[in-house]
Amino acid sequence: MSRKTVLIRIFRIVILILIYLGVWQLLSMIVGSSLLLPSPVETAERFFRIIVDKDCLLDLGFTFLRLIAGYLLGAAAGIVLAVLTARSSFFRFLLSPFRVLIKSTPVLSFVLLLLVSVVSNMVPVVVAAIMVAPMIWATTEQAILSLDTKLTEMACLYFTPFQRFHLVYLPQMLPQILASGLTALGFAWKAVITAEVLSLPKFAIGNRMYLSKIYLETPDMVAWTVLVVSLSLALELLLKYTTKRLRRRYDSD
Repeated sequence: MSRKTVLIRIFRIVILILIYLGVWQLLSMIVGSSLLLPSPVETAERFFRIIVDKDCLLDLGFTFLRLIAGYLLGAAAGIVLAVLTARSSFFRFLLSPFRVLIKSTPVLSFVLLLLVSVVSNMVPVVVAAIMVAPMIWATTEQAILSLDTKLTEMACLYFTPFQRFHLVYLPQMLPQILASGLTALGFAWKAVITAEVLSLPKFAIGNRMYLSKIYLETPDMVAWTVLVVSLSLALELLLKYTTKRLRRRYDSD
C-alpha cells in the first residue's frame, strides 16, 4: 500500500470522525442537558479523568483477565466439542440439543442462573466461555468435515500424527477458525461487560458503568462506553494483525 493511499485513508477516517462528533455536539445542544446527553467535550474531559485514575487500571486489568480466561476456556471447549461431533455421529446426536440450547438462550438468562451458584467474579468468565464455545464449535466442526480426504489419507501413510496436524490439517482449517475466533472475540467482550454490569464484581468496567448509572453521572457512563468501544476496536485490530501473521506463516510453509 502506497503512502498516498494510507494518507487518503487516514484523511477519510478523520473526516468521518469529525462529522459524527459534529452530529453528537448538535444533538447535545438540542437536548440541552448533560444528564440526558453530554457533549463530546464534556465526555472527553471525563474520559481522560477516568484513564488517569489509578483504580481504572485495576478495573481494566481484571476485566481483561476475565475476557482472556473466558475466551480461552470457550475456545478450548468449542474445539473439543467440534472434534467429538465431527468424528462421531453418536456425539453429534447427543450434543445437538445442547448446542441449540446454548445458541438460543439469552445472555441475561445465563447471568441470572450463574449468580445463584457461581461467585460474582467468575460469572463474566463463564458467560464469555458460553458465548464463544458454540461459534468455535460450529466453525471447527465444519472445517474438520471439509478436510480433503485424499490428502488426509496420503498424510496418514507418510507423516506422524503431529506432522499430519501441523502440515495437513491445520493449514486447511486455520482460515475458518481464525475468522470465527475474530467474531467470537467481539461477542465475548460484550458478554463480559454485560455480565459485569449484572454481577457487579469488585474490580470491573461493568461495575463502574453501573455505578455511573445509579448516581446519574451520564458523562461518566458515556466516557466508560467510549473506553469500552475503543478497547474492543484495539483488540480486534490486534487479533486481525495476529491472524494475518499466522496465515502468512502457513502460506509460506
